[in-house]
Amino acid sequence: MGYVLPIARLSNSDNLAGLLEIQVCPKSLITAIPTPVNGTVYGDITFAPGAAFSKWEATLERARMSTQKDRTPDGYSAKNQLPFRIPKDRADLRYMFELMERDEFIVIIKYPNGKQKIFGTLNRPVQFLFNHDSGETFDSKNEYECTFYFEGPDNVFFYDGSVGVPPVGPAPVVVKINGMVIAVLTPGQTINILTDYDWEDFFEIT
Repeated sequence: MGYVLPIARLSNSDNLAGLLEIQVCPKSLITAIPTPVNGTVYGDITFAPGAAFSKWEATLERARMSTQKDRTPDGYSAKNQLPFRIPKDRADLRYMFELMERDEFIVIIKYPNGKQKIFGTLNRPVQFLFNHDSGETFDSKNEYECTFYFEGPDNVFFYDGSVGVPPVGPAPVVVKINGMVIAVLTPGQTINILTDYDWEDFFEIT
């Protein structure tokens, strides 16, 4: 889950027609995804300790994502986009979205008929972009226009597996050096790194 927070439907008054469930997880928190077979990923996704998908309830104009394919000298290239909207401007959402624009993700899409698709693989993760529109009238949505997107070899498949559940209790502490996980600590554990550098020069706390 990391810094990506759940986004629940705010209220019935928000007029969220076309509600779509999206589950989002940073690529860095997923350790394995089964290889697709005939267009479908069977089996469960494997997470780093304490990680899980965060569930978003969003709206979109059409309950589908778009795929445009082009022929290239190396084969077919796909431009995949999942546009959706999150209503109401909030400081915590804006901060999270700004962080997400610098990260990579795996996304699970659940349609009203119960079918699921996975958007992104470990080799071809998706990226995130957002804009905000406060609207011109009192009735305007004051919403975020968001998009998960990718351009390259196709990375959208049907998904027949589990998306996991958030952990219960305190999440473990993940210790990284230059982006590489070197330890995962449960409550009560201690890690001692021996170095000639001062800790303020050695670590970036996020």
